[in-house]
Amino acid sequence: MTRQEIVDTLRALPGQVEELVQGLPGQDALRWRPSPDQWSIKEVCAHLRDSTEFDGTRIRRMVEEDDPFLPAYDQDALARERDYQNEAMPAILTAIRAFSGGLAYLLENLDEEDWQRPGRHEERGPVSVGQYAEHSADHARVHLEQLRALREQALTSS
Repeated sequence: MTRQEIVDTLRALPGQVEELVQGLPGQDALRWRPSPDQWSIKEVCAHLRDSTEFDGTRIRRMVEEDDPFLPAYDQDALARERDYQNEAMPAILTAIRAFSGGLAYLLENLDEEDWQRPGRHEERGPVSVGQYAEHSADHARVHLEQLRALREQALTSS
């Protein structure tokens, strides 16, 4: 994925998420889970918000610090702690717009030297800004597909 494709993916993310949650028949569709161990639309959106925020913080640290350690986090524990199912969807969407737009802005203004700056992820090991940015864009794409499938399932099950 090119730098521009990464930036474009992150910049487009908020609008794509908003399109996928529009027109759903109320909170039940946003909270509907295909099974007890899978996330709802609302939970996937809240996860995207948090992961994009964390990715931006990690990339900023990689640009500003020398080879920072990037700790992992437990996404399922975070979903429980923050009670994703009961968060307000407008606030989630606003935060996705802010964090994704901020990350895209940060990335598009980096030079090639910054793009190569390293960090050490607790689970993935050594990673550059560019590699981490690509991971963030890929992660967003995966969850957009998940949201498309969940939307279709939620509409047919309600």
